[in-house]
Amino acid sequence: MSDDGVSTDVAADGTLASAVNADRLATLGMLMAGIAHEINTPLGALASNHDVVKRSLARLHDILADDVVDEHELGEVRKIVRALNGTLRVNDLAVERVLELVGSLRSFGGPDRAEVDRADVTEGIETALTLLRHKLGSGIRVVRDFEDLPPIECFPVEVNQLFMNLLLNAVQAIEGHGDGTGTISVRARRRGGGVLVEIRDTGPGIGPELRERIFEPGFTTKGARMGMGLGLLITRQIVERHGGTIEVDSAPGEGARFSVFLPPTLPRTS
Repeated sequence: MSDDGVSTDVAADGTLASAVNADRLATLGMLMAGIAHEINTPLGALASNHDVVKRSLARLHDILADDVVDEHELGEVRKIVRALNGTLRVNDLAVERVLELVGSLRSFGGPDRAEVDRADVTEGIETALTLLRHKLGSGIRVVRDFEDLPPIECFPVEVNQLFMNLLLNAVQAIEGHGDGTGTISVRARRRGGGVLVEIRDTGPGIGPELRERIFEPGFTTKGARMGMGLGLLITRQIVERHGGTIEVDSAPGEGARFSVFLPPTLPRTS
């Protein structure tokens, strides 16, 4: 520890920021194929519906070309308009999905920045869950239990990475256990002006001999619980840089719970 209580395992703040950025890019690289698929699905719907709209408008143009609409043509116009309304509703959902994904990518993987800001912790959690949605699939259920949290003073990019690492860790634990189905519970509460976030999974759990080592650099015993290299080490150091705490509660066969407390303001150095 340094004099101000901030961990120096990764070294100074600048080095930690570089490690966080590298970890963030590695995470995005791992998730990119799934994210591309997530974006491609609504884009495919938009492309298909664009062709429907073009053909529908062409038909309406033909009907109106002679400025006379008989009863049969009027019925066809009504049918086309109903179809277009349905198409536009689908398009609205597709555009909303793309904007959500792009917004999450910008929030999580945007330009490197180390400046302090006041941020909503739940937004960081939701950003991570959005980018992980393709990995959750139908086999992993997410249960949210959020209080109305106060914004905290923090390094937002680092806090986003913190929760991404913990949530990805929970996903990997469930994926490698049994039939790959399970539940991730995310609970967020006010604590002393700051926030307490608990992320619990129904994976295989962690034995006491491994709980002592999970934050070690490069600890990647995939047969146990980890597989993230420096991910949890960086997670711990992000928490410590913010003057917070991180605790692990787990036993074999009982899943794992990571509890993170982040204070309302960053530690002040003299």
